[in-house]
Amino acid sequence: MSVHYGSRAERWVRDRWPAIRSRGFGRFLLLRGLLAWGGVMTIAMAVMVSLRLGLDHPRLPMVLGFTVSLCATAGLLWAALTWWINERIFHSLTSDRIQ
Repeated sequence: MSVHYGSRAERWVRDRWPAIRSRGFGRFLLLRGLLAWGGVMTIAMAVMVSLRLGLDHPRLPMVLGFTVSLCATAGLLWAALTWWINERIFHSLTSDRIQ
């Protein structure tokens, strides 16, 4: 029987982070930040704005353009912050093993 110590986040970082980080920061930013977080948020915001304003609203294209740029930027920032946090957790877990 395997015993797991630490929080769920620590176990996730210990078990899955090495494979993710081996693929690189750029891939993480693109897939997890820009496409996953930014893409999902863009679609959700576009649907909500379209429902609120209506598809025939004259400013809808401008608002959707702003939404795309805002969600893409937020997705990249989220991915960079997530990478930094996971790296800190990973290094603290691996330095505990060495000592």
